[in-house]
Amino acid sequence: MNKQQEKRLNIINKTITLCAQYGFHGTSMDSITTATGVSKATIYKYFISKENLIKEALVMFSERALNHLNIIFSDSTLTLEQKLSERFEILTTLMKDDLFNGCYFQLAYSEFNHTDNAIADTCSGYKKSRVEMIQALLTKHNISNAALKSQQAELIFNGLLASLQITKNAQLIPMAKAMYLDIIFKD
Repeated sequence: MNKQQEKRLNIINKTITLCAQYGFHGTSMDSITTATGVSKATIYKYFISKENLIKEALVMFSERALNHLNIIFSDSTLTLEQKLSERFEILTTLMKDDLFNGCYFQLAYSEFNHTDNAIADTCSGYKKSRVEMIQALLTKHNISNAALKSQQAELIFNGLLASLQITKNAQLIPMAKAMYLDIIFKD
């Protein structure tokens, strides 16, 4: 990775961190320049607008999250239940370390749904990809009604993310996990 790519990646990473803390509209270009040590002119050289920067950050974060999920789902040493449970374990760790500020995609969608189609499409595309990955995993494991169950289970997971953002109540995680697994494994 060359110096320009490193600088671009640093800008994206700092933007996601700031947006998770302060919201997308609450994160100013000034705060991004302060956090990155990069001038506005340089940021605009890489990204034509703040919205373009946010979209690029969401695309990168989406790719990372989906790749991580794919690694878990491809692990042949894990049972289906362990694969599905891993996301809940990650949330538990994030809550313990006080690192969870909500789902970036839910936050961005709520802030940009009516003002920036590229950001809204990135967010809804991520959520759709997650449901499709769950469906493929369930199909691979011969779970009946995989399409319906993947949608129902992800509704529970998304509801958990929204609830945790508001309440910070980690006790909701095992409750949601039990509901999620019940949806998957019931006949």
